[in-house]
Amino acid sequence: MSTDLLGLSFSALGAFLDEVGVGAKHAGRVFRGLHRDCVPLDAVPSLGRHAAAIAARSHVAQADIQAVHTSSDGTQRIITALSDGARVESVIIPMRADRRTLCLSTQVGCAMGCRFCATGTLGLSRHLTAGEIVAQVHAARGLLGSEQHLLRNLVFMGMGEPLHAYDPTRDALRVLLDDHGVNFGARHVTVSTVGLTPNMRRLGDDFGGRVQLALSLHAGTDAVRQQIIPTARRYPLAALRQACLDYPMPNRRVIMLEYVVLPGVNDSDTELDALHAWRDGMRAVVNLIPFNPFPGSPYRSPTTAEVKSVYERLQNRRVPATVRWPRGRDADGACGQLALREAQSSNANTSQPGERPTLR
Repeated sequence: MSTDLLGLSFSALGAFLDEVGVGAKHAGRVFRGLHRDCVPLDAVPSLGRHAAAIAARSHVAQADIQAVHTSSDGTQRIITALSDGARVESVIIPMRADRRTLCLSTQVGCAMGCRFCATGTLGLSRHLTAGEIVAQVHAARGLLGSEQHLLRNLVFMGMGEPLHAYDPTRDALRVLLDDHGVNFGARHVTVSTVGLTPNMRRLGDDFGGRVQLALSLHAGTDAVRQQIIPTARRYPLAALRQACLDYPMPNRRVIMLEYVVLPGVNDSDTELDALHAWRDGMRAVVNLIPFNPFPGSPYRSPTTAEVKSVYERLQNRRVPATVRWPRGRDADGACGQLALREAQSSNANTSQPGERPTLR
């Protein structure tokens, strides 16, 4: 059976090299060559004849870029093909002049079926392997070229539920955080989940809370949450609250509570009162996300005034909140829009009617 080198942690790579007779002492140069330099095995310095021995028992996961759709705000939606022909999307988001964020996918499609997310309409085909998740990072770095050093942040918020694909997500994190390779800082890595509580606990145990947790909350009551998130029936708010309270948070860590604003659904005072009570005593910030439309969606996008109203009512309740304004919407690359569609237009206006307030 061929081993995927990109999905091996540093220690696992050393064990593999021992197994094939090359020796773990070469793990450092192989790991650096694969992840930091992104070169073929036969180009890894000082590896020589060992490259052939490794290649005979292994392969390197591929995520070949098929298309890049660039939004008017500079966001790049990337469609990549995997070795079996399956396709996934990732998104490079320019945060400011000296920083880029990469939004990664962990599954081909998604089984969660959230009604505000286009990926949920695809159903689940399969999990990505750890190597395929890592390969998306290499593809993005290659696309950025001389600016790849600007890629500072990783968010596991693309296609799929990362904690449903827990093992490959965990293994990819171990590779991406390792200082022998690209060495992303743990505080710059966020894993989002719709609330699979057993694996929220596993993530906390495996990484000691160093990895940022983002919970897709989206409602303050079970009744509304179950209306828009089918899996909420299995993981009610009481269980989610306890999992969040138990999640380790070193230093100044907080949990991000993702909240898609759906006018007439989850923006009532009743929902916000319940959200305030649910969050009480928790180190958590609410991240408001204006709903991003997609074909066949049952919801509409909120206006700027509607988003501002939710923000101000949370402030009045002393609930810390921020707003994640849409990025990449005109290229179908905004939050909740990833469904392998062709871009409609690269020149469309992504803003909502009226002037956007600065909300922090």
